[in-house]
Amino acid sequence: MPRIGSGVPLVARRAELAVLESALAAAAAGKAGAVLLAGDAGVGKTRLLTEFIARSQATVLTGRCLDVERAGLPYLPFVEALGRLPVSGASGLDDALEQLRLFEAVHTELAEMPGPVLLALEDLHWADAATRDLLLFLVSRLGRQRLLVVATYRVDDLHRRHPLRPLLTELGRLSTVERVELRPFDRADAMAFVSALSDDTLPEATLRGIAERSQGNAFFCEELTAVYGSGTGVPAALADVLLARVERLGRDAQRVVRAASAAGNAVEHSVLQAVTDLDDLDEAVREAVQHNVLVTADHSYAFRHALLGEAVYGDLLPGERVRLHAGYAKVVESPSLLAYHALQSHDLPTALSASIRAAEEASAMLAPVEALRHIEQALQLVNTVPEPGVTEYTLLRMASRTAMAAGHADRAIAYARSSIELADGPESGAYARHQLAEALIPLETAAPEIGVAVAEAWELVKELPPSRVQAKILALRAREWVWAWHSGLDVDELTDLAERAREMAAELGDDDVEIDSLVTLAVFAEWRGRMAEAQRLYRAAATRAAATGAYAVELRALNNLAVSMTVRGRPREALRISEEIIERATAVGLTWSDKAIEARISRHFNRFSLGDLPLDTPIEDLSAAPRWAAQRFEASGLYWLAIAGRFEEVTEAAERLMADIDDLRTLERIRFALAESALWRGDPGEALGQARQILDWLASLPRSGVADSRMAGAIALTALADLAAEARRRRDDTAVRELVAEGERVREIVERHGSHAMHALWAFESGNPEVVVMEGRMAAELSRLHGVNDVDLWQAAVAPSDGFIYQRTVARWRLAEALLDAGRREEAGKELNSAHAEAHRMNAAPLLAAIEALARRARIPLPGITPTSDELLTPRERAVLELVSSGLTNRQVGERLYISEKTASVHLSRVMAKLGASSRTEAVSLAYDRGLLA
Repeated sequence: MPRIGSGVPLVARRAELAVLESALAAAAAGKAGAVLLAGDAGVGKTRLLTEFIARSQATVLTGRCLDVERAGLPYLPFVEALGRLPVSGASGLDDALEQLRLFEAVHTELAEMPGPVLLALEDLHWADAATRDLLLFLVSRLGRQRLLVVATYRVDDLHRRHPLRPLLTELGRLSTVERVELRPFDRADAMAFVSALSDDTLPEATLRGIAERSQGNAFFCEELTAVYGSGTGVPAALADVLLARVERLGRDAQRVVRAASAAGNAVEHSVLQAVTDLDDLDEAVREAVQHNVLVTADHSYAFRHALLGEAVYGDLLPGERVRLHAGYAKVVESPSLLAYHALQSHDLPTALSASIRAAEEASAMLAPVEALRHIEQALQLVNTVPEPGVTEYTLLRMASRTAMAAGHADRAIAYARSSIELADGPESGAYARHQLAEALIPLETAAPEIGVAVAEAWELVKELPPSRVQAKILALRAREWVWAWHSGLDVDELTDLAERAREMAAELGDDDVEIDSLVTLAVFAEWRGRMAEAQRLYRAAATRAAATGAYAVELRALNNLAVSMTVRGRPREALRISEEIIERATAVGLTWSDKAIEARISRHFNRFSLGDLPLDTPIEDLSAAPRWAAQRFEASGLYWLAIAGRFEEVTEAAERLMADIDDLRTLERIRFALAESALWRGDPGEALGQARQILDWLASLPRSGVADSRMAGAIALTALADLAAEARRRRDDTAVRELVAEGERVREIVERHGSHAMHALWAFESGNPEVVVMEGRMAAELSRLHGVNDVDLWQAAVAPSDGFIYQRTVARWRLAEALLDAGRREEAGKELNSAHAEAHRMNAAPLLAAIEALARRARIPLPGITPTSDELLTPRERAVLELVSSGLTNRQVGERLYISEKTASVHLSRVMAKLGASSRTEAVSLAYDRGLLA
């Protein structure tokens, strides 16, 4: 069960609280004042006031107004606040003079109390006339008293003729009065509030859903959190509160509100008139607007709060709902609204045809997410309607294409597979298989299924006369290297297929296929070393695709160009093109498509490669992204978190993602982050295990990435070298020999990756500067594994190039270490200072700590940010290290310090990172050397 709002720390509200505290400070100094705290019901006025009172150092008097219809006692909040009215003979208070005596007595008593005095009056919207008069009297006479009056009221209860309005007008003219309107939480604050209510037990998607439905209202957040697992309806207690507002309206106004609840969104006046058929609609709507049930916007009406509309709709009788939706179906013009109302009124044929039209309209408006929703609704209806006018096969293919555009790769694949089963001829079967292959291409492990689908599609149509489907499949066959990266491929044969596809498409007027074939031909030109021609073809294809509306082809052309720039060692140009892809994808409704997601990842990769991305830069907002796209993008950011030393965040995110993942490319990125994290945490065994899993997976692919295999190899060899260094300190020659043998096996595995590819593609991939950098690190780490910290090999690993700053900085740190081993202290100092500046600029905390640790050991000065020995470790870290030095395990350390074993391990990992140690033994040794332990 969630905690009530008063049971959690105050969320947000800093600005409003500051106004109240400032007013109280002024009152304490002899400048009396009043603050009117306004806001909707449930927005958090009482919670804020309670927090303010708890913090205040004042004499606090509180009183609350009650609904006048339920309690007519005059002056009730003042009676509560003062305990009594300071005048006897209350029966004569109708007399003006007697009332004046009362007002003066209350004023005098408040003024003479030891100050400062805080008079808090709640729910002023329910105040009786006498209370309102007394409040105006008091506030209009504020001066040098040490008094602050704070009064709260509900904005949404103030209809046009509400009796509080004149008082607010009078008070607003006084210089001593300040009005603070408490707004609903924004989404971030609402999510934080709900998370606190649930003790951080709810998943992010649930937090986001509650925040959106509540629209930032704190009370609504509480009620929705209490029943978050029960569906989308409004909780009963909340519905009662909301409906009470509607029940105060007149009969016609209630009729209007009920009709508006079935509209589905804002409803125009003419439509509402047709559905309600009221003689005096204007008066009924005016009453609903004046009572803040409905609001006007753009010539239409909507509920002031969406949950109020939900509550009213939930209170409709079943027959009433059907009648209202049938009425809307007769008058709405939008296909989307017609589909909704026809479905709700059980007119299934109309709902089906309107859903298809709505999908087509959404697609034309470049809104694939909306289009997919309508197509999926049509799929639910197509087999329930006699003579539907469309086949399930056609809808499935539409759904697959649209799901790809919307970024739902899993649904795109599922729909394509289903369409194959329903195909009733060669061409329809070929189209379905082509669609499946297109949907599967983003998945690395789908290569066998892609190859089968393409081969079967070609067999179905190869003997038929030239057709668009033939051209499509020829164009796809020309891209065989994507799923079959083997030496048997012939670039000349693939070029011939692409040319045939382009010519056939041109004859048939199929612009999409013709332009797509140009993109493929640009790839082959690049493999042959004709870079200028390739770049020209990519740009020409992108321009033509944009002009003809072939937006997916346009993004493919730009993506290939960005990859080309990266592979050719031009990360700045690749970065600009990635930005262009993201901008274009957003503009044409492909925000979360495969190419758009990869462009987002590439943008951060290239910024990181250039050292321009501080590693504490927050990841983009993924709240609107489909699951597959969000997982892939989030996973790519974990590596940067690992480099920043945010190990706990990496572990938490990895566990969460790996519990619900079916994309092995995403899993690979997670493993890279875990491996890098393990290296810096001083756990080379874990790093080696993660790197080996990556290498094993890459070996299973028909097309493994050369750069990825080299990076995994570098991590594995680094871990093995660290383990071997520890074994040498233990004088364990057997362990050293086994580790060296394992390193040689890793080197052989990495060298085999991609070597079976056709020569043109292998040469293209191998020239990637990232591959060169990682191969340099591998050679140097292999040498370190053999016990030789080779200066020349490390110098080769830091050779100048544009990009890969982090990897080269790591190599520069190791180069400095090798130079020190070789007695070349001055050169080592230059390398350390250079590495230190780069690591600091990137906020690569573990690397920075390792560089500083090496500088201290060698007594090499660094810029003034190097901490002293006393500043390096926190008291808790020092206590953990002292116990570890005495031979205690993490569990025993935890017991001694009354912390968990896991927490002790985290502290030790941080110590090792700061000291640049690869093991607990080395950490203790380094600490003794540096005087951190006596």
